[in-house]
Amino acid sequence: MDNFIVLTKDFVANESAVVDIKSFGLGSTLGSLVFQNKRGQSATFLWQKNIMPDNTEKTGYFKEVTNELGVRIAHYDGFITVTNGGGVQYLEAELKI
Repeated sequence: MDNFIVLTKDFVANESAVVDIKSFGLGSTLGSLVFQNKRGQSATFLWQKNIMPDNTEKTGYFKEVTNELGVRIAHYDGFITVTNGGGVQYLEAELKI
């Protein structure tokens, strides 16, 4: 399993950041996205792949499994938008393939 640190950032309340995962050359071969703050709290999102019936287009989304941090994730065309919850916190995000 390969792991990539895709984000390390100090967030203010409700701040967003965009991460380009296309630049890692991953396509739709994703596993999980795990966030952690400095207090050991975490959030885990699993990649759910959608394969079209004609098998030509592969898309998907990140499904929330646990979320102690209040972060929200949106995925669109190789980019992930991370929105912090209501507090100030440092977040590190690791993408596991």
